Amino acid sequence: MEHFAGGVRVLAVLASVALAGAPGARASEETPRTAAPCLRLVWIDVLRSAPYAFPRAAREASAILAGAGVETAWTLGDSSTVTTADELKIVLMPGATKGARLPEHVMGGTRSGAPSHTTWIYLSNVLWALHLEDRVGRSLSGQEEEQVARAVGRVVAHEIVHAVAPDVPHSARGLMAERLGRASLIREPATLAPSERRALRAAAEAFGSSTESAPAAVALAAGSPRGREPGVGYFSPSTRYSSDSERLKP
Repeated sequence: MEHFAGGVRVLAVLASVALAGAPGARASEETPRTAAPCLRLVWIDVLRSAPYAFPRAAREASAILAGAGVETAWTLGDSSTVTTADELKIVLMPGATKGARLPEHVMGGTRSGAPSHTTWIYLSNVLWALHLEDRVGRSLSGQEEEQVARAVGRVVAHEIVHAVAPDVPHSARGLMAERLGRASLIREPATLAPSERRALRAAAEAFGSSTESAPAAVALAAGSPRGREPGVGYFSPSTRYSSDSERLKP
């Protein structure tokens, strides 16, 4: 479903995960009314580092959230986009900013302790986790673009849970695990545990009325929980950024 307003694209993704791909307005009166909460998400690719990623990453993240009974409505913005209090910004950065004091290979970060309305994704470290770091600044094949978009979508879904439901802890396995390998990023089914789905849905109901606070952070970095194993992305403890510098081999 698509509408035009000031050149901004909106993609409404319902529980059926139907994603449209053309510019549109921020809300659609044609969206069927359901009891499910709907998260309003704004995708901002700051330097257009991965223009190919938006539709596929949004579809991947929305499919995961739909499993929790949470609908999504996506807006494609840019660095000048002003968001409202009921929206969550997904900010795609080419990499961590120099001097940002982030650990090595951080793939995503979200403020913790309270619902947050901004989350950051670091593309260069997603590429690193997929063994595609040599493609930074170079063209990806169609298959590689699809893999990167899927991985970014899963990182986004993980960070959305942290942003909307900050009390959900890291799990021993699954999408909310502290660490995810390459297979988890692009091959294995990505789902939330029943308790995580319930918590996310409940938190999504009240998300629009939440306010941003506290600077503690949750992060996803490329690394491994089980020693020095190359190609794994991981999510740090909820009170700090943390990282591991190696990956699992493909």
